[in-house]
Amino acid sequence: MNHIVVEIIGIAATVLILFSMLFKTTTLVGDIRMRVLNLVGSIVFVVYGCLLPAISTAILNGGLVIVNTYHLIMLIREYKSTPKE
Repeated sequence: MNHIVVEIIGIAATVLILFSMLFKTTTLVGDIRMRVLNLVGSIVFVVYGCLLPAISTAILNGGLVIVNTYHLIMLIREYKSTPKE
């Protein structure tokens, strides 16, 4: 694959992770949004790590995919069980 395309994928992953850190995580909805965006960024980083290949990047972000998925499931369960006004 073209080196420039691979770098664009890496930059996109970086931007997704960076934007995920901008969400206000003092609310349940903010936590969910942050985890979703962080999860997508980690998935893109796994792709980037495999394309380089940079196995340590792929493994680290693969682990973060698992962590973010777990926390996202817990947050969605909490959101569904929270009484709505």
